[in-house]
Amino acid sequence: MKAEKIILNKERDVSLTAYLQDVEGEFGFAKRPAMLVIPGGGYAMCSDREADPVAAAYLKAGYQTFILRYTCTPKGKWPLPMEDYEQAMALIEARADEWHLDKTKIAVVGFSAGGHLAACAATVAEHKPAAAVLIYPAILKDICDMCQPGMPYPNEHVTAETCPCFLAAARDDRTVNIKNALLMELALAEKGVAFESHIYSYGGHGFSTGED
Repeated sequence: MKAEKIILNKERDVSLTAYLQDVEGEFGFAKRPAMLVIPGGGYAMCSDREADPVAAAYLKAGYQTFILRYTCTPKGKWPLPMEDYEQAMALIEARADEWHLDKTKIAVVGFSAGGHLAACAATVAEHKPAAAVLIYPAILKDICDMCQPGMPYPNEHVTAETCPCFLAAARDDRTVNIKNALLMELALAEKGVAFESHIYSYGGHGFSTGED
């Protein structure tokens, strides 16, 4: 495996870290699926516990894995995080052959505010992922406006073209109310978009992969 850190914007500390595994040989295939990890942090930081530990889990599952550290306050506000995502995804797509990626299987996973950005990727982005994993995502007006006023509310932008989604959250989350995930699920259901979800009874907020 090799690691490569690419600076997307030095002034705003925006970077894309790539963890790339071998193909061919005993693996028996030429390309791997890819997962773009988008940490949370209220758009004020990018959480470390929702970055490399998550990437490691997808590496173990056989993915080429990328971590996006996007623009956070005070260095910038929306729509800069969305522009960072578009730049990162465009780069991943452009280097797909070099990085041995299956272009049809590039997905995103986002946590909390990163879940909001991943949900925006699934609904309003130019470079849409093949699938989106939304973990305790910020979706609704109250929490989105608390992070940064003016951001889109992803459940209002779901269409039949939205990619398949998987959602996970905890009923006892005191930071991002469970209604965020539930109303996103309802929007997906109303538009006929494939989705699955797991709502834990206990877990709170920020449980990342769920491992200690």
